[in-house]
Amino acid sequence: MEMQKDKIFFRIGLVLFDLVLVNLAYILAFLIKFGWDIPERNLTPYLSTWPWLTVSALALFYFYRLYGSYRWRWAEVFASLICVVFFQAMVGMALSFLFRNFAFPRTVLLAAPFIQLALLSLWRRAAWHLERGLQGIRRVIVVGQPLEAVALAEKLESAAGGTIKVSGLVLESQSEPGYSVYESSCSVENRWPLLGELPEFCQCLDIVKPDQVFICSNLSQEHKAGVINSCVAKDIKVFLVPDLYEIMLTQARLDQVDDVPIFAVGRLKIPEESMILKRLIDIVLSLAALVVAAPLCILAGIAIKLDSPGPVLYRQKRLTMQEKSFYLYKFRTMVVNAEQESGPVLASENDPRVTRVGRLLRAARIDEIPQLLNVLKGDMSIVGPRPERPFFVNELVKQKPEYVYRMNVKSGITGLAQIAGRYSTSPENKLKYDLLYTKSYSPAKDLAILLQTVKVMLMKDRAS
Repeated sequence: MEMQKDKIFFRIGLVLFDLVLVNLAYILAFLIKFGWDIPERNLTPYLSTWPWLTVSALALFYFYRLYGSYRWRWAEVFASLICVVFFQAMVGMALSFLFRNFAFPRTVLLAAPFIQLALLSLWRRAAWHLERGLQGIRRVIVVGQPLEAVALAEKLESAAGGTIKVSGLVLESQSEPGYSVYESSCSVENRWPLLGELPEFCQCLDIVKPDQVFICSNLSQEHKAGVINSCVAKDIKVFLVPDLYEIMLTQARLDQVDDVPIFAVGRLKIPEESMILKRLIDIVLSLAALVVAAPLCILAGIAIKLDSPGPVLYRQKRLTMQEKSFYLYKFRTMVVNAEQESGPVLASENDPRVTRVGRLLRAARIDEIPQLLNVLKGDMSIVGPRPERPFFVNELVKQKPEYVYRMNVKSGITGLAQIAGRYSTSPENKLKYDLLYTKSYSPAKDLAILLQTVKVMLMKDRAS
């Protein structure tokens, strides 16, 4: 109980100190420009807008999930802070124009973000370490079939930054004669103890007394229900990696027939009226982005021509909604005829076929800009599942028949899989994110993905 109070007080202090530093940065920017004698006509516009500036900062901190970020690596926290500061600067300029506060010094609006980033980075670095200490290490049990259970256990311990400790695995036994879960997974014991098989799950809970239980997606529905019931009975928090069935139940609407409760399960498809609005937004945003990016595109084209022989733009056949093929445009980042000898190959992180300029264009995501032309043509949307090549689609459909549902919506430049996954995220998990996006689509969701994409662009290992 005492530990819970400490966490609550820490969270309140975190919020208050964040907001104090955001506003302190504006004051320091005034002091740098005017010294201690700040003219009233310049200070008054800030005093009249500081409540709105404070509310916008708080909203941005929550949107970028900076309250509960102790499980992140520091690089992710810092990238989120950069986004908060950048969009806070945009809000400051917008409020200055909206309230006609033209006496609000532009130099203050420009200097404040740099001061905010410096102050918040120092404070948040210390708070990050402190919060991890307060939260402590959470002991978890992973339940599933051997291969997926091991993969999930590795992910939990590596991605959570040391805040999660896997106490052991409970594995599902197989029906084949002579099968032994211990013999098939003996290499696991060197890292995580095998606590037992599913029939022994309740005893494992009593012995380990974990804080949380994670259930893999490949477990049968019957076994998932048994594990969840056992956890609920013992008041243990349980997390479930969803399969297609659970994804289909996402956002199901509660209804009834007479006195029988039923779930109305939605389709894996965006409603037609939403598609019309989505298309209008795509046209407006792509036109605006092309106008703003025109000078950058000219410089990129010149650099590509000077660096290596070949065309500036590269086009490649991809598949979009209803498996319709189209040619996707990009700035060329590889040598000409890069796949002449190898055939269709997915690009690797340090691909030798990438040119010197191409590496810079990829790192800054500038090579993706020509896809705005695909959006204008109607081949793609701003937000949606990434379009894939026919060869790889055929291979993926053989491995995962559910992959065809991914093409119930138009392909996009960015998507939920791109902001939630990493460069090395498995195709299966990317597929799950794409299907979840289709199930939960809304214009607000698209806006959230676009804003989160800015953060992902700052992190090399998060772009895919």
